[in-house]
Amino acid sequence: MKFITITAVTALAFASSAYADHQFTLTNKCGNPINAVVADTRCGYSPRCADAASFTGQQPGSIAPGASKSVTIPSKWVGRIFAQNGSCGAKGESCTITEFNLDSGDQFTPQTYDISNIQGFTQSIQIGAAGCDTVTCTNANCGCKNAYPIGDLTGCQAQTGTVDNPVRACGAGNVAFNVVFCP
Repeated sequence: MKFITITAVTALAFASSAYADHQFTLTNKCGNPINAVVADTRCGYSPRCADAASFTGQQPGSIAPGASKSVTIPSKWVGRIFAQNGSCGAKGESCTITEFNLDSGDQFTPQTYDISNIQGFTQSIQIGAAGCDTVTCTNANCGCKNAYPIGDLTGCQAQTGTVDNPVRACGAGNVAFNVVFCP
């Protein structure tokens, strides 16, 4: 009976860790302050709806040059992080954005992330996580391997023959991400 109890406790601990919150570190390497925004895209820009979580924490807001801020993002979050430059929409429209789809299934389903310039390039940006691919886009023509290009609604298929080439995947569970503005 002890074996069953220990196994059940271990399985429960593993399952709960698979859906743990994610720590994001937002770093500003730009020469001026940026206004970082975390925006939900569930049920809108993402077809994922019923099982996606909303970000309910405090917005990161202004980050001084050379400074960083940490934000806790819930598991199962679907959304964007971007620097509001005054012309971006509420969800980052018309700006360079980072996109995330976290804990998208069971404990074996990876987190996915990408950089998008589809609606416009406004600044260089980088996404990284320990043990996962780092993706960086430093100009409007950084290529489909690094970001969705301006105006390309095909998902880079027209340029690479492969849909969603800029999307990266990272292991399941509590993955800590780093977003760097002006890397």
